[in-house]
Amino acid sequence: MVVCKTTFKLNNGKLHPRGKPERYTAINADTPSRARIPRCRPRNVAGYDFVTRTPQWMLDLPSQAGTDDEKKLEESIIHALKVGYRLIDTAQLYGIENVVGRAIRNSGIPRSEVTVVTKFWGEYHHDPAEALRTSLAELAMEYIDVFLMHWPWATTPAPEKKPLRKDESPTFIETWKKMEELVGAQCRAIGVSNFTQRTLDELLSSAKIVPAINQIELHALNPNLKLVPYCQSKGIVVMSWATLGGGGNNDSKELILNHNLFTGIAKVHNCSPGVVSLSWAVQRGICVIPKSASKTRIEENINLVTLTEEEMAAINGAQDTIKKHRLAKNIHSMRMDVDGKPTLMMWTWEDLGWEDAQGNWLT
Repeated sequence: MVVCKTTFKLNNGKLHPRGKPERYTAINADTPSRARIPRCRPRNVAGYDFVTRTPQWMLDLPSQAGTDDEKKLEESIIHALKVGYRLIDTAQLYGIENVVGRAIRNSGIPRSEVTVVTKFWGEYHHDPAEALRTSLAELAMEYIDVFLMHWPWATTPAPEKKPLRKDESPTFIETWKKMEELVGAQCRAIGVSNFTQRTLDELLSSAKIVPAINQIELHALNPNLKLVPYCQSKGIVVMSWATLGGGGNNDSKELILNHNLFTGIAKVHNCSPGVVSLSWAVQRGICVIPKSASKTRIEENINLVTLTEEEMAAINGAQDTIKKHRLAKNIHSMRMDVDGKPTLMMWTWEDLGWEDAQGNWLT
């Protein structure tokens, strides 16, 4: 395991991790049914260092508190922390912030050594301060290291939670202004998730604080070859979800793990196709958050390989030689047709900045 001796800048001007150099690794939970654990190595972007190597781990989560699955999740997080993982990414939507907080407390690892990232859902866009209080209470912590806006779209407050169109208030720009006021002792940094260049351009036009992180769907069939360098040019850390093609059974996952492009490169490097995909992302300066329930896979995801320029180029071109695929379009709980167009929570692909009016990919 590589020892990370550098830091990345938080929005309040402080650096994390602080103190003497130490192992710096991470845990992440990014859907209602999974949690992940990554590992890091330093890379310099925009004049300061941040953690970028973050392979991770996944465990099925419980449908209700107190179940055996919940206990297994807590035990897995504790185990991960004890072997050196030091960043946890979760979200209010997943319903497990309480488990994450309890696991950190029971691990014996000082809170100051663990970076905690969580995300708030659309019903809190009108009041991110309340969202912060909610997450702090669930986690039972005094502060959160990075607080993310989960999606750019908003809903009306609970219990209605009606999706709002892009031009309806609160807009993500209005929400961001309120988030900027949160940065301080209880919220060390703020960021976004599922933003594109279009939505980031709109945000940055009036933002006083640049997002610390943009967490996005990114894999070989949706490589974000334009969005990644754009974010890096702005000093925004790119954290990717679904680097292995997503969870469950889907074409992207099947292709990334079994297509001869990836299996061939894996054979050359004596590793798995999953490690090839993670290594490709990491070499681009991206924080990856892959999923695995296996301890063996956790160790495998830590030991990445160095790909050649030719191999990197081949994977970059997979969207053209194999196919393009955006997993987020098929999140059925968020998908709805509006005025004859497919949307996520009433936002069209153009609203989200995924495509132009002709259907050309923009990311």
